[in-house]
Amino acid sequence: MENTKTLLVLRGIPGSGKTTLAKTISLSNGAPIFSIDSYFETDSGEYEFDYKKNHLAYKECESKTKQALMDDVPFVIVDNTFTLDWELEPYSRLANEFGYRFFVVTVENRHGGSNVHGISNEQINKMKGKYQVVL
Repeated sequence: MENTKTLLVLRGIPGSGKTTLAKTISLSNGAPIFSIDSYFETDSGEYEFDYKKNHLAYKECESKTKQALMDDVPFVIVDNTFTLDWELEPYSRLANEFGYRFFVVTVENRHGGSNVHGISNEQINKMKGKYQVVL
């Protein structure tokens, strides 16, 4: 029987709709969603980013993803900007290690959304400039 365990990574510039798409997919299949952003959300749902803790957010997201794969959760979603290929590598490695199909989907802002995390246009433009896509 073909392996159907799936690790789906949603990537895109802030405001592209990654989180909204992740939630939509999760509603249809119950998949857990892991995100770097969730590390910076308070209990009341406010977003309080602290760049000094960014490395901790990355590690937590990777750790939670690994645990879900170890637990054989059939469909797992990770959403983050993932502007550089090396940021995807730990997830590709985990998918391979635990026998998951690995899909990377780039989400484009064709709906005219805006980022809700207060990231400046200057910073978003920098991210766009370094965004790497494999064709």
